[in-house]
Amino acid sequence: MLLISSMADAALTALSDEQLSNQTGQAFLQIDRDAAGSFDFTRFTFGMDVDVSLNADLVELGNYVRDGEPGADIRINDFALGSVNGDGTLNPFNIQDPYFELAFETIDGKEELVGVRLGFTEALGKLSGNIESLTGNIEVDVVGTADPIYEQANFGQRLLLGIAGVDRDTVLRSNAVLVDEDGNPQQVRAEWVGIPNGTTLNCESGCNLGGLSDGLLGLFGSDGCQILGIDTCFPLNTFRTLDIGDTDNGQSTQGMFLSFQTKQVAWLNGGEGTPATAGAFMNIPNGGISVDFEESFNGIQRIRTKFLDPYYD
Repeated sequence: MLLISSMADAALTALSDEQLSNQTGQAFLQIDRDAAGSFDFTRFTFGMDVDVSLNADLVELGNYVRDGEPGADIRINDFALGSVNGDGTLNPFNIQDPYFELAFETIDGKEELVGVRLGFTEALGKLSGNIESLTGNIEVDVVGTADPIYEQANFGQRLLLGIAGVDRDTVLRSNAVLVDEDGNPQQVRAEWVGIPNGTTLNCESGCNLGGLSDGLLGLFGSDGCQILGIDTCFPLNTFRTLDIGDTDNGQSTQGMFLSFQTKQVAWLNGGEGTPATAGAFMNIPNGGISVDFEESFNGIQRIRTKFLDPYYD
């Protein structure tokens, strides 16, 4: 028997500036430091493009007595990211460049950890669940034709819409946020979403009176969860599946994150701060979720999230 062995020697060799300039690439892990006010932030960004399909019977975060009331900051039953087609193929939830961030504050000369954030530089896909309570900043674009509004309206309400130059084909837009059942903005353990008090409908296109329509619509702001007697607030649990980003056109949303902090922390995104209250906090910025008026009035049914899904009819 003949045994032949070979050996190889290797050594690190310095590259010249010219050789370095020809190299391109992206680090798997990027570490950034920033500061705002009394807080210092350290962010670890992972250069990854992640597709995920996730199901959980219950997501419950921040379960403690708050202002004398028991409950959870975030409680979502039957939580899921992504969806499943009838043939069993997946439509995953896409995450680009996820990051993990720590917030520190110097107290009595000692640096203390006061917050932790898990964020997605970009996110796109279906989020499903029965939302019982939600703490955070959730901004929803409400845009669509006025036809569903006409279906909800009585004769007098339709007459006022007509005077404002709004017909069934007019496209209207407004913004919805987390509110209480009276239409006041409510970021802590909210159970409702809607057009907050004082916010009006705006004409996107098809208004018969042009710019005058916006002026007339501006006379009727949401008040007590109603505009002209038509509901503008709805329980969160009626929206069983939400699109994060524009799934039809493949356009992701930026700035989505989930954080935990012992006190209010303004997390930085592109130089701007998003104040997060103490406890568990979810942020989905403007443009991250969009619904039309039909979905607002009637809710959104849950999409299939498992091949055999007991929650999908």
